[in-house]
This record gives sequence, structure tokens and C-alpha cells, in this order.
Amino acid sequence: MVDKEGSSIPDRSQQYLANERTFLAWVRTCIALIGLGFIVAKFSFFIIEFRLIIQRYFDESNRLPIQQTQSWIDQMSYLIGTGIVLLAIMLILFALKNYLNTHKSIQSHTYMPNHKIIYTTTATIVILSMIVFMYLLYVPNS
Repeated sequence: MVDKEGSSIPDRSQQYLANERTFLAWVRTCIALIGLGFIVAKFSFFIIEFRLIIQRYFDESNRLPIQQTQSWIDQMSYLIGTGIVLLAIMLILFALKNYLNTHKSIQSHTYMPNHKIIYTTTATIVILSMIVFMYLLYVPNS
């Protein structure tokens, strides 16, 4: 490419397209996290319904009343699922900010890799994974 004065203009389309692909990868990750968070949050509801079905099937004669209140396990499932969805929301906002900053730095020829989003995401997912691990470790199998 050549500008009006005849000097060559570097083609940065590869960098712009790579920036867009990276942003779309973050979008896909956030959509997957939102789906996972929804499943985790609603899993306790599935367990309650499953207990009702099993109790009706096996114990038709002397049915015991099932408590409709949520136990701490159900509340923990809801909190973990909600936390995952909030993580996805924060991550997509952070990815958008990173995309816009990268776009500006590509235009001005001053691009420097920013590893902050990688470190933040890794630390958050490790912490969230440890919480889920502790949840699975201490929840009694009933």
C-alpha cells in the first residue's frame, strides 16, 4: 500500500483480524461460563426434584414430607453458579477493554502485549476451581 506522498503504508490487517479473533475467543469462553454457571446454580433444583420423584416411586405407602427449604448445600450451589456468571460478565468487559486498547495500539504502532487479562483470568479460575473442589469434597453423597 502507498499513501498520497508515495511512501509505503504497512498493511496491519493481520493484526486487526487477530485482535478480533482473540476477542471472539473471549466471547465464546464467556458464553460457556454463563451456561456452566446456570447449570451449577440450577443443579440443586434438579436434585430436589429428583428426590421427590424417587421418594414417590419407592415409598408410596408411607411418604415422608420433604422439606422445601434450601439447605446450605443448595445455597452453596446457587452461590457458586452465580459467581461463575458474574465472572463471565467481568471477563467479557475486561476482554472488550483489552480489544479496544489493542486496536488503538495497533493503529499507533505501539502495541505491547498485556498479560494482565491472562494472569487475572488464571487466578480467578484457580480460586473458583478450589471453591468447587472444596464444595465437592465436603458435600455428603446422599
